[in-house]
Amino acid sequence: MGSEEKLEGRVRHFVISRKVDIVLPVLGAVLGVYFDWTMVEIIIFLIFIWSLIGPIPSRLLAGAALLFLLFTPILHLLKRPERAEEFAVYAYYFIVMAVIRGIIEIRGEGKNDPPVKEKH
Repeated sequence: MGSEEKLEGRVRHFVISRKVDIVLPVLGAVLGVYFDWTMVEIIIFLIFIWSLIGPIPSRLLAGAALLFLLFTPILHLLKRPERAEEFAVYAYYFIVMAVIRGIIEIRGEGKNDPPVKEKH
């Protein structure tokens, strides 16, 4: 078996084992195009989908929210209130994503812990 066949087999196995992980972002992008969202809105929606199915830590999402919040007053000082409002909305989106991901992380913590043995 040649190296091309091995690579093709690995790609096929990856696609088959991760169907949902591939299909959901593609459907999200198609949905964004259908509703005529901007590129930034589509990217944020794809990040939201990936945060639900993939391992994006909540602290990274909260960091992005903080970054957007930091730019909001700067944009107001630069007399760009429309852009500042847009960044505030993006910050809100990332805060919501961070909270949802944080809940998922907390609920998943107990599943990986070994069972506690009781002493009598």
